[in-house]
Amino acid sequence: MKKKFLLWATCLLPCFAQSQINLGNTVLTNTVVATNLSVPWDMTYGPDGWIWFTELSGNIKRMNPNTYEIQQVFALSDVALFGFSVGLHSLVLHPDFNNNHYLYVHYAYTNTTSKIVRYEYDTANNMLINPTLILGSIPAGVSHNGSRMVILDDKLYICLGDTYATPAVAQNLNSINGKVLRMNLDGSIPDDNPTAGSYIYSFGHRNPQGLCYANGKFYSTEHGTSANDEVNIIEANRNYGWPTVEGVCNTAAEITFCNANNVAEPIWSWSPSIAPAGVDYYQNNAIPEWNNSLLLVVLKNKELIQLKLSDDGTQVVQQNIYLVNTYGRLRDVVVIPDGRVFICTSNKDYAGSPGATDDRIIELKNPAAMSVQNPTANSSILLYPMPAHNVLHVDSSVQFKSYKLSNSLGRQISEGVFTPQINVSELASGLYILQLLDANQKIIERKKVLIE
Repeated sequence: MKKKFLLWATCLLPCFAQSQINLGNTVLTNTVVATNLSVPWDMTYGPDGWIWFTELSGNIKRMNPNTYEIQQVFALSDVALFGFSVGLHSLVLHPDFNNNHYLYVHYAYTNTTSKIVRYEYDTANNMLINPTLILGSIPAGVSHNGSRMVILDDKLYICLGDTYATPAVAQNLNSINGKVLRMNLDGSIPDDNPTAGSYIYSFGHRNPQGLCYANGKFYSTEHGTSANDEVNIIEANRNYGWPTVEGVCNTAAEITFCNANNVAEPIWSWSPSIAPAGVDYYQNNAIPEWNNSLLLVVLKNKELIQLKLSDDGTQVVQQNIYLVNTYGRLRDVVVIPDGRVFICTSNKDYAGSPGATDDRIIELKNPAAMSVQNPTANSSILLYPMPAHNVLHVDSSVQFKSYKLSNSLGRQISEGVFTPQINVSELASGLYILQLLDANQKIIERKKVLIE
C-alpha cells in the first residue's frame, strides 16, 4: 500500500499575517493560509470539499479550506519545465468526482508538446492512478501555452495560446493553438461542435490565462502584447482577432478585418498591459458588494481586480482594484460555495522576486458572514456541483426525509421527499436556501445553494 503524504502549512493560523479590505458595509480579512509553495498555477474547488491545485513542477495538491491542511496527492514524472514558466498548468475535476474520481490535467511533457491526461483519484491511498491520454501532441512553445479548463454539460473546454513564436496559428483553423477547444470527456470530438471533425470552439487568441463559466457564458482573460489585455465572452465559432486585431477594432485595418471575419471585441481591456491571469465569478451574499462580478488576479501589476457586470452579464460597468503590491504576482483565484475567495501567488516563476515564504495562498472572507453560512457545526453534507445547473447532488451520511427550497427572500419555491439528486432545472438562476428535514419535519441542515 502506498503511504499517504501530508504537507502541513509551516505554522498554525495565528502565525499568519492578516490584514483587511474595507468595501464600505463589508470588511474583509485577507489572511495567508499556506506558504512555501512552488508556483501554484491553477486552483479549483472540488466536489469533495477541498481546493485542488497544481504546481508548475508537476505537483498536484489539495487544501482543506477549513483547516488549511495541504496534502501532496501526486507528482507527475514527465513534466517538462522550460521557457517562461512552462510545465504543469491547469486541472479540472469531473462534476461527478465523488463517484468516478476523475480529474484532468494539462501539462508540457516535452519542450515542444503538451497533453491532457485523465487520472483517477485513489481515495484510500490519496494518490492518482490509471492515467488515460485524452489529447496528446499539442504543440507547445516557450510561453503562451494556456491554460485553463472547464467541464460543462459533459464537455471539456480548454484555452490554448499561440505558443509565443507562431502568432499566425491563432487564425489557422488547421491548428489547435490560439484556440478554445471543446471535446467530449474521452477526448473525442463532439458531433455538435461548430466545425465537423474539429475541436475548435473559438479562435484568434494570443495568450488566454483565465476561463470560467457563469451567467450562461464563458469569460476569459487574455494577455495582449505591451497593451490591450482583454476580458472576452467566448462564443462558439467566433474569431477574437489575434494577431491582426489587438483589443477593440479601432484602426482602419482592424475595422476592415473585424467586419469581414465576425470578430468578437473584448468587454473590457487594459493599456498598457497588466497581465491578467486566473478569473472566477462571484455571486454570494457573504460579500454583497462583489455580487455579479468577475474576480481576476494580475501578474504584472500584482493586484486583485473586481469587474462588476451588467445585469445580463454582457458588459463591465465598474472596476475596483485591491491588494496592489501586497503579495506580489498573483496567478489564480477561486471562489468557494460559502463565499470565501482564495488567491495564489506566482513569485517563484521566471519573472518573480520571491519572498522568504513564497509562494503563498491567501484567503479573503467576511468574518461576519461565516457564522451564518452553515448553522450545523459538524456538518457532513456535501452539495455539488456548485453552482448547480440541472441537478443538485446531496452527498451525506444522514438519512433525510424531505427537503424545502426557498429563494433568497425566504419564499418557498419547492418541497418534496428527499432524494440525493434534486432537480433544479426549472429554477431561475440565483441564490436559494435548501432545508433538509427529518421524519418529524425538524430542520437538520440548512445550506445556501447557487443555481445557474
